[in-house]
Amino acid sequence: MPSNMKEVQSFMDGHSLASFVTVSLENAPHVVPVFFTYEDGKVYVQTGRNSVQVRNLLKNNNVAVAVYSDQESVIIKGKGRIIEDDKDFVKRTEDHISKYRLKLDKQGRDSVGIPLFDKKIRCVIEVTSNRIMFW
Repeated sequence: MPSNMKEVQSFMDGHSLASFVTVSLENAPHVVPVFFTYEDGKVYVQTGRNSVQVRNLLKNNNVAVAVYSDQESVIIKGKGRIIEDDKDFVKRTEDHISKYRLKLDKQGRDSVGIPLFDKKIRCVIEVTSNRIMFW
């Protein structure tokens, strides 16, 4: 069980799937499983630019991320934003590719044909934590 922030980093690095929660205009939660990276208390999620979570985020930036393993978990509540800076977008996308050992074709598409570096289609959400809970 993580008992400090260093152990939270190790826990997050060792897990591949998280629940990502956004809130709709109707105040309804929207939960989706996502791949993620974690660095310095921030979570990074790569997703489709036209996804429900992005549409929700643009109207309400309150988000949560939960990662579970048996009886251990890390839950992060915070604010989300779309990374617009090209250099940061590329770095976070490369981190995602590295963590999940993705193989890209010559056009930069993953195994299901998603062009990960195309900012018209993809984006990276950065979650800055207001609160991190672990047990």
